[in-house]
Amino acid sequence: MRCRENVTCPPFCCNTRLPLNLLPKANMKVPRHLQLEEIKVPPGQEWTDASAEWHFLHLTRGAAYWLGNDRTRSLVEGEMIVISPAVKGAIRASQIGEVTLHAFNFAPDLLCGLFTLAERHFFENGGEFLQSVQFLPSTHPANRQFVALVESGLKPNSLVQRIEVLSLIAAVFDQDMAQHHAPVSLGTTALNRFHQLIAQMPDSEIINHSPEQLARLCGCSPRHFNRLFRKHFGASARARQTELRLLKARQLLCDTEAKVIQVATDSGYRNLSLFNALFKKRFGMTPSVWRRRAVRISDGSEA
Repeated sequence: MRCRENVTCPPFCCNTRLPLNLLPKANMKVPRHLQLEEIKVPPGQEWTDASAEWHFLHLTRGAAYWLGNDRTRSLVEGEMIVISPAVKGAIRASQIGEVTLHAFNFAPDLLCGLFTLAERHFFENGGEFLQSVQFLPSTHPANRQFVALVESGLKPNSLVQRIEVLSLIAAVFDQDMAQHHAPVSLGTTALNRFHQLIAQMPDSEIINHSPEQLARLCGCSPRHFNRLFRKHFGASARARQTELRLLKARQLLCDTEAKVIQVATDSGYRNLSLFNALFKKRFGMTPSVWRRRAVRISDGSEA
C-alpha cells in the first residue's frame, strides 16, 4: 500500500520551507541492521538517516511530518513508514511535543545466503517500488506486527527479536515481491529450469557452482545459460558470482574473527592478492581496513 495523494504542507514549512540540510537536527541514535531502537525526537527537531539501507519506522507517540525532497506529508500516530534507500528525507516532530519512534534498518546485501537470486534481483531492480515511501495505517497487518514486536518485551538484539524483525520485513515485501517478474519469458525446458534455479537456489549455493555446472543443471550449454543469465540480471553469471562472493566476504569480516586469508578462502578465492584487489575495487578499501572500520562503528567510536 502506497500513498500518492497530494498533501498540503503544514504551516511551519509553507512558502518558506528550508532545504533538508538546513533544518535543525537532534542528536539522536540511528538504527542498525535488524536492531529495533526507540528514538525520541524533541519538539520542532527532525530525525534522519543517510545510510543506504531500508528504514522501517513506527510513529508510536506524538505528531510529526514526513519531509521529502519532493513532498511533505503529515503523519498519524500509529502509522508505519517504510523508506527505500533511494529516498532522502526526514521525520520532523511538531512544535507541540516530543515524538517517539521505533525503528530498525534493513540491508539486503548483509544477508548472504538468505535470498534466492530472484529475491535479491527484486531488491536491486524493483523499479518504482525502490523509489517510494510507503505509509501503512494502523490497520495494516504489517503495522500490527510491528506494534506486537515493540510490545513483545523480547531481549534487544537477540536472535529471537531479529527473526521477528525479518518476519516483519517479509510481511511488508511479500506481495510486491510475488508480483515482481524478471525479464525472461518461459517456453522451453531450459528456460523453465533456469527460472526454477534462480527462484529456488539460495545465492550462497550459486557461488559454489561454476557457470558450467549451473548450465548442466539447466540442461543447456554454458553459452546459452550465460545468455539467459545476462538477459535476466544484466550481467554475466561470473560477474554476478564475483559480486555475491565479495558481499559474503564483507559479511564474514564483520561477523567473524577469521583471518583475512580464511575469509578469502571461504568466499571462494584461493589467491589472496586477487581477493584483496577485487575487494578494494568494490568497496574502496582493503579487507583489513574494512574490518577495522566495522569494529569502530560497532563500538560506537565512528558515526
